[in-house]
Amino acid sequence: MDYVVLKEDQSSGVIAINKSVFQVIAEITMQEIEHIVIPSGKTLQKKPVSVKIEDNQLKVEADVRVTYGANVNDVCGLAQSRIYDNITFMTGYKPSEVRINVTGFDI
Repeated sequence: MDYVVLKEDQSSGVIAINKSVFQVIAEITMQEIEHIVIPSGKTLQKKPVSVKIEDNQLKVEADVRVTYGANVNDVCGLAQSRIYDNITFMTGYKPSEVRINVTGFDI
């Protein structure tokens, strides 16, 4: 499934959001966070943000690099909460999981 059903009504049809919308929201959110560097797509086979929808549950996973010297726990915790908050605010849908994977450090 490539979308999350928000509202299903027989009179007006189905309201759903494609998973690419969640992916873009997460990518833009990460660009705004200090000490996070998004790995370039040229070096990775996959995109830095992946979104999975299983049983109408949204799972977001992001690969990031952290600036050397920054507190990794604080930076990743901030990224998790901001991605969750922004997706919830912009779409009205709450992700069931937001996972941040640190793939390296940016010196």
